[in-house]
Amino acid sequence: SALILFGWNTPTGGFIFKHWKKRFLLLTPEGSLLVCHDSTSPPDQLVSLQNGCEAIAEGKDILDLPKLPSGGYRECCFALILPQNKYLLLLADTPADCRSDTAWIFTIADVPLKNASEL
Repeated sequence: SALILFGWNTPTGGFIFKHWKKRFLLLTPEGSLLVCHDSTSPPDQLVSLQNGCEAIAEGKDILDLPKLPSGGYRECCFALILPQNKYLLLLADTPADCRSDTAWIFTIADVPLKNASEL
């Protein structure tokens, strides 16, 4: 299927020790966010935005943000709030990559979220 958005982003991983790893992200028209090791590998993680994402939080609203890598800024971060108190933190290279009209946070926000009808 066609892709809505793709490119490199830096999600945080691990359960106890949070660390940032550069990953390739794909957003499909069906509303799935695929997190891949690189542009040719199968997804390591799949997030169904319509069924598995409750909200999107901007970096300025994330209270317990792990230490950012060198050159990383809070304005470049956003989080997908998932069920069961889980979340996927993402770090764009620049604030424009995160916040411009065609960037990650706005493109993902255009996908109807799980609880959008309940708000």
